[in-house]
Amino acid sequence: MTKNCFIWSRVSTKHQEENGGSLDDQKCRCERFARENGYTIKGYFGGKHESAKTPGKLIKEMIKAVKKDKSVKYIIVNHADRFSRNAGQAINIINDLNAQGVIIVEALSGTDTSTPEGVMMMQVKLSLAQWDNTNRTNKFVSGRKHCMNSGVWIGKRPLGYDKEGKSINAKFTINATGKLIQKAFKWKLQGVDNFRIMDRLSAMG
Repeated sequence: MTKNCFIWSRVSTKHQEENGGSLDDQKCRCERFARENGYTIKGYFGGKHESAKTPGKLIKEMIKAVKKDKSVKYIIVNHADRFSRNAGQAINIINDLNAQGVIIVEALSGTDTSTPEGVMMMQVKLSLAQWDNTNRTNKFVSGRKHCMNSGVWIGKRPLGYDKEGKSINAKFTINATGKLIQKAFKWKLQGVDNFRIMDRLSAMG
């Protein structure tokens, strides 16, 4: 019996899509798994960055294609968290696909959703992936709060300042542009009209 499949790959951010090799690595691993286990690849979906928070356009396109092509009974992903790092969302999608006779296969381990045990393992992996994602977010937010409480500017470098160092060791020093902006605010406090301030700044380059 022919085992027709789609391959799904995903990264979370545009930066990962443009600068990393993750998407190509996922695709190659899934192709190798399909080749070694007798699957026939009938299409590729994802292949770009897409948030795991809500079912995005890309995964919706794949689900629509699965419903349209009844010969496709498998979706191969490199790792469960590439399907989605939102466990609840992913489990709902998997259950919906299972109800249509479509099996999710993880290339990394060979785990699939063809059995209750396989579904449980996939759910565990998705839950762990979501926990890891939430844990990283909490650490990131905690670090930014610490920087703010320490008086460190954590946003984009403000106009008029030069930056040295990173994170809590960052130092911002006013530059020539910043000194002109400083003058502008002092003039404003003195009641000088905006157009006159602009003329003065323009004369200073």
